Order: sequence, then C-alpha cells, then structure tokens
Amino acid sequence: MTESQNHSPWLGRKAEHTVLITASLVDQFVELSGDSSPIHVSDAAAQARGFQGRVVHGMLLGALLSGLVGTTLPGAQGVLQNLEFEFRSPCSIGDEITITVWVADHHESVNTLILKFQIKNQGGSILAKGSARSGLD
Repeated sequence: MTESQNHSPWLGRKAEHTVLITASLVDQFVELSGDSSPIHVSDAAAQARGFQGRVVHGMLLGALLSGLVGTTLPGAQGVLQNLEFEFRSPCSIGDEITITVWVADHHESVNTLILKFQIKNQGGSILAKGSARSGLD
C-alpha cells in the first residue's frame, strides 16, 4: 500500500476560520512587520496602482493561516515545516475572508501531514491557495 492510499485518521480532516479584515488589523500588521509600503497604508497610493484601496499584506493572510494550523489543524501537536503560497487576487480592507485547511496526505513513516489551503473572500474569489507540511510530535 502506498502512503497516499493509507487509512490514516488524519486524512480528510478539515478546518475553517472566518475573519473580517479591518483597517485596524492591517495597521497592527504594519506596526509588527515594519512593511509600510504605500499600497498598504494609503488608499490614494493603492488606487494610483489600480487597486480599490489599501491592499492587505499577503503575509497577514499567512499569519492568519498560521493561527489556524497552530491551534486547530493539526494544532498544538504539529510543527510547521514548509509553507507555499500562491497569491491569486488582492485582499482589501472590509473583506470577510474564510481560510480553509484540509489534510491531503499523511506520511506515516515520518509522521508528517501534507496540508492544502484556500483563502477566499466573501464573494468566493480565491485570494490565496497553497500547501504546507507539518510534522507531528
């Protein structure tokens, strides 16, 4: 039997988290990260580049994903080893995003989960997607 055909209790597990992206949340991320690029702090600068308004940092979405992985799936027993993001559409202040993570595979021989994720806005547009690898203790 190949590992992808295994019958791990992890396979098929899924977690979701919905977050309203506020100006305050983005401002806190600017302060934390030091990334004060004009498109993140100024509506006018973002609009001059063709965006509706301030663009939410991709890594703010990454931080929210990290929170879901670290607290829910796999949670405290996991250790994030790898994260691959593909940013598809910009996230805006006022978006209500839903982060969905699911277990795509469990390599039991090394006790590692392969996670897939999508981040969508309230209209169903995919803002980001990707995969992660988490070891289990």
